Amino acid sequence: MKDKNPPSGQNLSGVASKLAIAIDLGASNVRVALVSSGGEIAHKLKEPTKKEGKTGEVVSEQVVRLAEQVASKIDAASLCGIGVSSIGPLDHRQGGPLHSPNVPFDFIPLVAPLKSTFSLPVFLLNDCNAAVLAEKHFGQGKNTKNLFYITLSTGIGGGAIVDDKLLFGKGGNAAEVGHFVVDTKYDLLCSCKKGYGHWEGLASGTNIPRFFRYWAESEKRTVDFEPSEAKDIFEVAKKGNVHAIAFLDELAKVNAHALSNIIVAYDPELITIGGSVALQNPDVILEGIRQHVDHYLADPYITITDLGEDITLLGAAAGAFGEGRG
Repeated sequence: MKDKNPPSGQNLSGVASKLAIAIDLGASNVRVALVSSGGEIAHKLKEPTKKEGKTGEVVSEQVVRLAEQVASKIDAASLCGIGVSSIGPLDHRQGGPLHSPNVPFDFIPLVAPLKSTFSLPVFLLNDCNAAVLAEKHFGQGKNTKNLFYITLSTGIGGGAIVDDKLLFGKGGNAAEVGHFVVDTKYDLLCSCKKGYGHWEGLASGTNIPRFFRYWAESEKRTVDFEPSEAKDIFEVAKKGNVHAIAFLDELAKVNAHALSNIIVAYDPELITIGGSVALQNPDVILEGIRQHVDHYLADPYITITDLGEDITLLGAAAGAFGEGRG
């Protein structure tokens, strides 16, 4: 999809009759924007997600403040609702993420404070459900009945559309594939602290450096660099470091094992991949997966999303416009 975003600060009131406030609460950043029903984005704001405070209300206050700032740019009468894409797992009864492994708060209230502030309907999705909804309505999945979206980022998650319907689950947490068990050789404890060998515990941006160190030790490799972030390994590999290259092949096997599970579980026609790890290293990620994925079923088309980092904002807006509720 081509970048349709107007310059920051452009008023969308004349672009479309329907506008939504779209919110993306991530473990690393909070992003808020105005989005039209056609997928145009404007007045986008971004801040690091607050991590210090006694309760998750510090994040709630941050989200409301940013939403108020973007809403001030337009006539409130043009707003039809608020869509929220959030880290999970979600508690829809309470209206926010509960015991999310990537933030230091037990619960972050989202729906109640937003409804109280704006008197608008609020539609809450986990981030990957939002992303697959965006892919269906604004991206490569427009003419696809069965598709799956994966984020490889701070954490790992998935979203599924099956027979044209968003797979939601009893609590809105369907397709939490980051906690698929994909490894028993290294058996690393996941960051969720609830299991070993989870995909997220090895291949998320947060855990790749830890996996690298454990892999190097288990393979008795004397490596000549110490990665503090996932990007360090990819950068060194690009320079020809044999240890980094060998590790990325091992990482590719983990990713491919997970995608093989997704293919047999959901039988999609299309799998798109996003998140910072994939978006910053698209060729390495795709090539590794395609090389090692199993062929239990006919392979779907596997690619990197065209919607970039805005995919969750677009999905949140799609929810606010009523998509994915049928």
